[in-house]
Amino acid sequence: MKKTIERTFSNFLLVCMLSIFFSANLLAQENIQRIFDDNSENSNLRTSVTIPDQLLHGKNPTIYIENSRIINVTGETSPKVLKLLDGTSSSLLLDNNNLYSQVEVITITLNRASDLNNRLDLSRINGFPSLRYVYVKCLFECTDQQIRNFLLNTDSVTTVFYKVVNPS
Repeated sequence: MKKTIERTFSNFLLVCMLSIFFSANLLAQENIQRIFDDNSENSNLRTSVTIPDQLLHGKNPTIYIENSRIINVTGETSPKVLKLLDGTSSSLLLDNNNLYSQVEVITITLNRASDLNNRLDLSRINGFPSLRYVYVKCLFECTDQQIRNFLLNTDSVTTVFYKVVNPS
């Protein structure tokens, strides 16, 4: 009788642990959200996740990176935003830089589909203890799956947003 109860309890624990493991993996894959313009026919597809508009479009202290170098730092306080102006400069995020310590959002502009080949492993970036969001702007049509393939280990940040922007 005692062995039956122990076996039942062991099976119950195993099922619970597997459920938690697979749920966590599923949730990690769902932290990528597409942003649509308000006037878009798909604007009703927005999720219930709050978009950090003030961080994405506000006048925050910002680090600008292009051609694998920091080209400008704005603001009088620690930067809250880091903008990669091209898809090939992500290697700078692997360096531990004091400027990154208060960055809450990284914005990555992908100018062409080939930029998706320069994958970024978010678990390897250094010096971003305040990072909460990654925002990818595609200047071409891109999909959730392409963003998942481009950004590795997205579970290390709260949310990944991406938007397809038609350059004018």
